[in-house]
Amino acid sequence: MSMMRMSLMNGKIQISHTVYYSVQVPEQKGPHPLLIVLHGFGQVARQFITVFEPLAKKGILVAAPQGAHQFYTHLKKGQVGFSWLTKYERDQSVLDFVAYMEQFYKLLQETCEVDSQRVFMLGFSQGVSMAYRTWAHSSLPVRGVVACGGDLPPDIVEQLDALPPIQILLVHGRQDEEVSPEKAQEALKYLRARGLKSELFDFEGGHVVPSRALPIVEGMILGETAS
Repeated sequence: MSMMRMSLMNGKIQISHTVYYSVQVPEQKGPHPLLIVLHGFGQVARQFITVFEPLAKKGILVAAPQGAHQFYTHLKKGQVGFSWLTKYERDQSVLDFVAYMEQFYKLLQETCEVDSQRVFMLGFSQGVSMAYRTWAHSSLPVRGVVACGGDLPPDIVEQLDALPPIQILLVHGRQDEEVSPEKAQEALKYLRARGLKSELFDFEGGHVVPSRALPIVEGMILGETAS
C-alpha cells in the first residue's frame, strides 16, 4: 500500500490592515510642534493620550497612533489592549512599524499644521523601544525622544554611532517594578558615551508617565525652560 506524501510551505503576504489613532489639536494657530506618543503594552491610544492634554493646551500637537496588534487583556471582561510587536519575526514587525509611522506622519502633515522642524517622539514602556526605532529607521525628522519607563534596545545601542544627534530625555520611576530603574542609568551611560544630549528625570513612583515630567517635556519641545 503506497503512502501519500505531503509538503509544507511557509511564507508571508502583505495585507491591508486598519489601524487607529487619536490626536489632540491645539486651539492656537499653527504650525504646531508635534509630539507623537506611543503607548505601552496592552494600552489604548484614546485613553493614553489624555495624559498629555496640558501639552496640547500649550500649543503642541499631540498624536497617539495605536499599536497594530490587538488582544484581550482580560478575556472574561472583554477588555482589549494593543501592542507594537513580540519576539516573533521582530525584524519584520519593526519594518511594518516604520512604514506605519511614515504613513501616519504624512497624514498629520496633510491634515494638521505641523512644524517639521520640531518633531518629537515619546514612548512609554514597550513604546520606548519603538520611539527609538522611529528615530533610527524612519524618514521622520525626529528632533528628540522622551523615553518613559523603558530601556534602550540592544539593536539601537549597536547603531548609536551612525544615528543623527538628537535630544533624549529619560523619565523613570524609582519604584518601577516593570522596568528596573537601573535600565535608565544604563541607557544614560550609553547615550552620553556617544555624545548625545541626554538627561534623566527620575521620580518617586512606579511604572507611569508622571504629570510632573510634562513641564520638562514642554520645555524640550518648545526650546525653553518651563516653570
